[in-house]
Amino acid sequence: MRAPLPLCVCAASAGLLLFAACTTDYQKGLEDPNFGNPNALAGQRQPGPTSENALDGGASGGGGGTPECVRAGGALVDGGDCAVSFTAILGAFKAANCGLASCHGSATPPNEPRIDPDDPAGMWAEFAGFKLSNGSVYINPCSTDPAASAIACNVNPAATCGALMPAGVGLPINVVTDIETWLKCGAPNN
Repeated sequence: MRAPLPLCVCAASAGLLLFAACTTDYQKGLEDPNFGNPNALAGQRQPGPTSENALDGGASGGGGGTPECVRAGGALVDGGDCAVSFTAILGAFKAANCGLASCHGSATPPNEPRIDPDDPAGMWAEFAGFKLSNGSVYINPCSTDPAASAIACNVNPAATCGALMPAGVGLPINVVTDIETWLKCGAPNN
């Protein structure tokens, strides 16, 4: 239930009308204990599918929790126990500063896909649902072939495909090896 609006008083005195200013706490920028600070959600993404990451998996974007390869008719593979976790890969992205607002960070990053190393479950869903403009999937949890995932091209300095990230240098070889190992496990959400 909303709080009642403040009562504004008007007074007529000696033929003059006097009006008291009616300013609400919200207009003053004060916190509303029921709804939080004004603009508290500015720059945030809503959970689940939105018009920006619709389930249709357009040329870029995707998401909504269903991997692109499954929407295309594939099935998730069980690569067994994997020596490398997705959390470890996100840790390497964090160490390489991939999640900065100038790279892949923020709600609307300048370079897609978005990378938030502190949100492994959300990032796996976004990576699995992300499709590049050329139709390639970013990670393919329906395959154990690293070449089926565009991420392999983007991080490996020895690869001749994709746009090398971090720009022009790629990731250290041990991180590239870990990513390839994880992709060979079927890119599990582990």
